[in-house]
Amino acid sequence: MILGLVGSARVWGNSEIVVREALLGAQEEGAKIEMLRLTDLSIEPCNGCLRCAIREEPCPLDDDMEWFLAQVEGADALILAAPTYLFGPAAITKLLLDRLLMLTPRFGEEQIRAGAAIAVSGRRDWRGVTQPFLNGLVMGLGFRLVDSLYVHRPGPGEVLLDDEVMARIHKLGRRVARGKKGELPEGNICPRCYGDFFVLEGGEATCPLCGLEAAIELVDGQVRLSFDLRVEPLPWSYAWQKEHVEEWIRPTLPRFLAHRKEIKARRKRYRAMGEVWIEVPS
Repeated sequence: MILGLVGSARVWGNSEIVVREALLGAQEEGAKIEMLRLTDLSIEPCNGCLRCAIREEPCPLDDDMEWFLAQVEGADALILAAPTYLFGPAAITKLLLDRLLMLTPRFGEEQIRAGAAIAVSGRRDWRGVTQPFLNGLVMGLGFRLVDSLYVHRPGPGEVLLDDEVMARIHKLGRRVARGKKGELPEGNICPRCYGDFFVLEGGEATCPLCGLEAAIELVDGQVRLSFDLRVEPLPWSYAWQKEHVEEWIRPTLPRFLAHRKEIKARRKRYRAMGEVWIEVPS
């Protein structure tokens, strides 16, 4: 079963339509399909307690996150689409991404399931960082990213007027059903995670989403990134996430406990500020 996730509350908007078109392509490959509108979920923001990562305990927040993860775990492949709001993705996608440490107790086999992301924006110059965030959510949920693209159409359903784009999306759905990785688009695109923004330092560029490094070259007056694919373990793999939890997150607890008294003592200076919190109306 291929699960289509729609990260928009707008019924029959571009995000819903591109997911439907991709799923039609998947059906042609014999796949069964289901859809879920992410804005129908009740998801609380992560409170940073780290019970899931450090103690491997269930999340204390009472919402739909566990139910959502169960739907995702039951899928054989995943297609996600969401709109761009002010240079970034719709808030529901970031809420879900922030909660993925809940998967810590479930680290196991490496990802073999295929996934794809489609970012929708009204204007090309407002595309912002939506696509990398959606790519991160797909990979963080345990899927191997095989395709990713931007769709630029402002009005509800206007993507239907672009036959070329719709054909491209249809092809994406068939590719996900086959589990076949697509060709990278032209330009400086990260070959690991399809990201198109980089941290520049010295003569190198680093993809902040997966950590892949690239040398910066100037060829015929054009900047070109030459990527080093020798990265182990593979970014967003279970081994990569497990290493992050075990070697970085969990050691923060004894370090904090060792300095807790000092931190508490240093906090006293802020008591002189008085009560400065603004009361929020119920």
